[in-house]
This record gives sequence, C-alpha cells and structure tokens, in this order.
Amino acid sequence: MRRPLLWLLGLWLAAAGLAGPLKRENLKMSPTKPVIRYQDVLLDLLGEGRTMLARYLWFKMDTMHEQQDDQGVATFKQKEVVPLLRMINYLDPYLTDAYDTLAYELYKGYDQTDKAMELVEEGLQYSPDNFELNFRKAFLAERKGDSTTAFEFAKRALAADQDEIHNLMALRTMYRAAVRFHDAKTGVEVVDLISRLTGGANPYMEQYRRWKEELKGR
Repeated sequence: MRRPLLWLLGLWLAAAGLAGPLKRENLKMSPTKPVIRYQDVLLDLLGEGRTMLARYLWFKMDTMHEQQDDQGVATFKQKEVVPLLRMINYLDPYLTDAYDTLAYELYKGYDQTDKAMELVEEGLQYSPDNFELNFRKAFLAERKGDSTTAFEFAKRALAADQDEIHNLMALRTMYRAAVRFHDAKTGVEVVDLISRLTGGANPYMEQYRRWKEELKGR
C-alpha cells in the first residue's frame, strides 16, 4: 500500500512543478469566471486516485494532529498541518472539511484573515451550498467588520442546514449584523426565529423590546 501512495505523491509533486508556468499563462487569458483550476487539469492524471489519496492524507493529518496534541504541541504550532491541508484541497476540492479547517488555521494561528477568506471562496466555488463554508465566510467577514457580507452568508448557511445548533449559530451572526445595521424590522424577525428554535429562551429580548417599540413609533 505504501509504494502506490509514494508513487502517487511523486506524480503529484511532479505535476506541481509544472504549475508555475501554467498559472502564468492562465493569468494572461484572464477568464471572467474560471470554473476549472490549472491544478485540476494536471491532477486529472491521477484519476480516481486523487480522491483516495486526499482521504488518506486527511486521515494522516488527523492522526498527526492527535499525536502532537498528546505531546503537548499547541494546535497552531503544528506546522506540518497547513501544507498537508492545502495538498488535500488540490487533490479533492469537494472535501469541505479541509477547506474549513485550513481557513480557521490561517485566521487563528497565522492572523491571515484575507488568505482565509480567499480559501473559503475557492471552496464555495465547488460546494456553494455547504453550511461550514458559508458560515466560515460569515464568521470571517464579521471579524473584518463587514456586516453586510456576514449577514448574507449567515443567511445562506441557515438555508443550507436543518441542524438546530447550526441554525442558531447562523441566526446569532444575523442578529449581531442587524444590531450594527440598526435594522429593527430584520432584528425582530431574526429574534423571533431564535425564540422558535429555543422554545422561548432568548438572551436578546431586551433588544427585541426596543426594536418593537421603535417599529410602533414609525
């Protein structure tokens, strides 16, 4: 099993070596809406082995992460994780957990919020209806002070998943955006949705009452 995997890795690295010149040519063409990355053309050489190798590397990364945790290495000092996750992105761009994990690593461990956002946007090209990636974009946008984008992608995340915890995460992001917008109508609608999910237990009722009073006075 090890020998075929080493062969696949060798082929991938050889393909990566050709990527630079191809990328420069690709940029000259300036496609308005690129759908296929230049890496995809090269990695098609691996065929179905791409997905198998990506899953193997994901498992390897998870095992390595656990081992380093046990050794007391802080999560964001585990330097091997980031390049491994990026390789997984190239091999299988539909493995959304790898995009989400790497984006958070870049944001939290390396203070590279813009890079993290670019990565999430790349993942969304392949999985536009994925909860984790839509919510991660909302999360990062909120950290950058972009409440409009945060609200929009939290709303998309809400529509993408029926899990109650996920829904609450998205709705809380939307609530904070409504507060920043001073948007009483939207805020009331969001708090009503939170109340339905929580069975009435809602920490936002004081703001809710202020919004209701504001709407009555209009």
